[in-house]
Amino acid sequence: MLDLLCASAPLWLKHTSRSERRLELSKNILIIGCFLSASAAAVAFNVGSLRAEDNVPLKYSRSEMEAKWHDRLRFFLDKDVIPLIDLESTISRRQAEDDLLQPETLAKMDDLGVALIAFDANQAPKGESEPPQGYRWGYHMHEAVNAHPDRFILASNAGISENWRKQKSGMIEQTETQVKSGDYAIMGEFEFRHYLSQNECKEERLDREVDISLDAPNGHRLFALSAETGIPFLMHNEPEDVRLDTLEKMLGAYPKARVIQAHFGQLRYPSRQKRFTPDYVRRLLATYPNLFFDISTGEPGRIYDCGIKLLDTVIWTTSALSQSSTLDPAYKAIFVEFSDRFVAGMDYGGGRPRLTDFWRKRVDNLRLILRDLPEEAKHNIAYRNAWKLLTGRDFTP
Repeated sequence: MLDLLCASAPLWLKHTSRSERRLELSKNILIIGCFLSASAAAVAFNVGSLRAEDNVPLKYSRSEMEAKWHDRLRFFLDKDVIPLIDLESTISRRQAEDDLLQPETLAKMDDLGVALIAFDANQAPKGESEPPQGYRWGYHMHEAVNAHPDRFILASNAGISENWRKQKSGMIEQTETQVKSGDYAIMGEFEFRHYLSQNECKEERLDREVDISLDAPNGHRLFALSAETGIPFLMHNEPEDVRLDTLEKMLGAYPKARVIQAHFGQLRYPSRQKRFTPDYVRRLLATYPNLFFDISTGEPGRIYDCGIKLLDTVIWTTSALSQSSTLDPAYKAIFVEFSDRFVAGMDYGGGRPRLTDFWRKRVDNLRLILRDLPEEAKHNIAYRNAWKLLTGRDFTP
């Protein structure tokens, strides 16, 4: 309404008698109101017209950062602490600024023996005008890496946005451009088949139910990008029976791609995942040397409740509907035999508690998985395999 009055104000004021003093106040109010309205509109336009986040150049070369990563690992090893490298976490700008970069959070990393974390960045917040490509690359982890290059590893944005879920153009093209720049040591986690978490199930967040085939066009582009650049990527791909053949097809088609499958041993719908057994996993790892798993998975006795109510992690010794805190012998044997094919992860993301609270539980679970393994396997899974994936070299103290 005010916009309409402002548009007609010049004509209305022209034809109003100057002697009509009773209208003077109204005219002044209208003029002031129109001025404020125009100013507000200008401000709104300026804010809405801002581009997605500007590129943030890195302050350190890759060799400089790798030297800092090495020193950070040595810091813990010199104290007889096996350091952890987390390759599977995602963080938003708000979480990074309000939580991650706070002194008490950084101190907690030291207390828990968490040496390095590769946080995927979420896409940038949406302004009034979205970029033509439809995806807003987030640069907040560039800022975190510049501030703490000895703690954080630059990962590309995660494939979890609506743009990725609907397989639109934008995210995959930007990922290709960004990764080929040489700034990133690892690509983020890309969701192909993703079940709802318990909280998402309760909230009926059906948008988080993701079902994209690995051999869809964007899947081929992602595997090809890893094969071309040597940069590893993570994928969330529930190991359903109908998907395992496609997984093997893609691993065979792109033998130089370095693929990390998230959440080893997490089976939330056993009726759909009957093929995932210790024997199958052993054959998979023996056949495809470019496949890795992360051990960001459930603690003993964790229940998945989303229409069904079942234990969701198979690596623990199970009796009836309970689990002990010891590894199932068959899976323990796999961790030992293929100790060069697993990496650590903590799976931080949206809707999680504060990092200082979240990390304690996740680190306890990671160390519980490692507890009964030989020393060589402990060191391999905790940090050595991640180091080699990130740098292409064996870790040498």
